[in-house]
Amino acid sequence: MFKKSLAVILGTCMVCSLAGCGSAPDSGSGNSGADSKKEASAGGKKVVSFYSWSESAEQDFDKAVVAQYEKEHPDIDIEENFIPYNEYLSKMNTMAAADSLPDVFKMPEGSVLEWGSKGALLDLAPLYEKAGVKPEDIMLESTVFRSGENIWGSGCNVATIALYYNKDLLKEAGVEFPTTDADNPWTWTEFVENAKKLTTDGSGKHPGEDGFDTDNVSVYGTMMPTDWVIFTPLLYTNGVGIASEDGTKLEINSEKGLQVIQGIADLSLKENCAPSVGMAKGAFADKSTMLMNGQVAMLIDGSWALSNYSNEGFDVGVAQIPAFSQAANMSWTAGICMSPKNAENEEAFDFYQYYTDFNEAVNAANENQVALGGLPHTLDVFDGGENEKAWMSTYTNIDESSNCEAFKNILNQENTRVGENITLKNFPVIVDNTIIPILDNVWLGEQTAADALGSLDVSSELQGTWN
Repeated sequence: MFKKSLAVILGTCMVCSLAGCGSAPDSGSGNSGADSKKEASAGGKKVVSFYSWSESAEQDFDKAVVAQYEKEHPDIDIEENFIPYNEYLSKMNTMAAADSLPDVFKMPEGSVLEWGSKGALLDLAPLYEKAGVKPEDIMLESTVFRSGENIWGSGCNVATIALYYNKDLLKEAGVEFPTTDADNPWTWTEFVENAKKLTTDGSGKHPGEDGFDTDNVSVYGTMMPTDWVIFTPLLYTNGVGIASEDGTKLEINSEKGLQVIQGIADLSLKENCAPSVGMAKGAFADKSTMLMNGQVAMLIDGSWALSNYSNEGFDVGVAQIPAFSQAANMSWTAGICMSPKNAENEEAFDFYQYYTDFNEAVNAANENQVALGGLPHTLDVFDGGENEKAWMSTYTNIDESSNCEAFKNILNQENTRVGENITLKNFPVIVDNTIIPILDNVWLGEQTAADALGSLDVSSELQGTWN
């Protein structure tokens, strides 16, 4: 049975947001701006407003789902609005303050539980109960934004992190492909040794060999995973997090946390199997392209990248991330939420259920030839039946069976946990504003992890987790 043990949520996409908490507005009184949208349009149709930050391929997907829904529900019009992500939360705050939130809308994963706790979102539990549906029976429990008996939203898919690799480069170097078994990944030591085997300079020498030219590297074995969304699950593989599970003590600067951070930095600074952080932000910034054109052999990256490789016809390999001491990972999702004024809006809840049903997403993707972006969060996609086959069929020109199996196993792995970007209060202040700037010195080699983080004190910001 697919794991249903996590109590908050995980998930999304290439697609779903990777940042963000913002101050949650207090719930107001009066009529929502959505009320006017629920009036019958000139054609006698009901109108449901929907807001998202999606762009490019993700927006194509959103539009495909909306078009499919309207085709199946000719009496309903979905009013789409797309706001750039860096403006999105500010827009939602403004609309909430004016009691004019949309009927259905995406929310950054770090804001859902905070907004719900302040009454700024609709509690969906009564609507699910009225519909005779228990969300945990149809989707991963970890993709339900639940606090006690309240349900403040759910995901429309799920995201996680994986090791991607260029199959041809591994074959040429005689490196055996890592298994799709998420319980038995490479150790970090094995990952580093294989990355060094895959790294070659202009004369074919590898790091550690006499004459290896660090200034003339033809192929790098990997890249430093310096984004928090990538290094956080690596912390989990060493039994720690950014903070403790109760959110009261910093763990990234513990002995185990420092081991992970220094290990990442040493990929470039000591092992010479990854480009410098300057190169990574410059010539190697498009890391997926670097993997496809053979300049990098392996990457630790998000699940959203799989659609890109599929679209480009690149038969990428996928495996669990390497482990420092135990197999582990993280998952998360952006929230799909409703205005607190929509308790009686049956059309809005119907669209909400449709949009958060991954099987409908698969149908829309196949019908309109658009990329999915996110991974399945609907349980029946993983039962080996037609729904699972339909999901796999959305990926073309790659070994969809092996890659989908790898992601399925990662999501089902015992130590895959909800990301702290969802659970940790004050996550942006602690991580984005404090830890990330400090780590820049570590990646550059100007400080060791111990020197940079050892005395870090964010106790005033550690205020627990969202329960």
